[in-house]
Amino acid sequence: MTIHEVSDQLHSLSVGGYFNGEKFTVDRLRNYIEAMTRTSESVIMEIALPDGRWFFKVTRYGVERGRFQYDYYIPETRDQEIPIKDELFHSA
Repeated sequence: MTIHEVSDQLHSLSVGGYFNGEKFTVDRLRNYIEAMTRTSESVIMEIALPDGRWFFKVTRYGVERGRFQYDYYIPETRDQEIPIKDELFHSA
């Protein structure tokens, strides 16, 4: 997916556009993801969903038609969220 598709989808899934405890516009989310993935292949964030706040991961990978491609992973269970939290809090 393109950065536009990822940011649009994530924003539409979120409750009120809340990420990392702050209200984001689609443009701000897109710019944030692009900035964070300039020096890293992925970024871990928190998204507000109807069933609570969840950590999720956006990954940047290969180039297609001159553009980076992106994908995201939102866990379905709290147990699936543990590796993402571990990566975020133990990567320093």
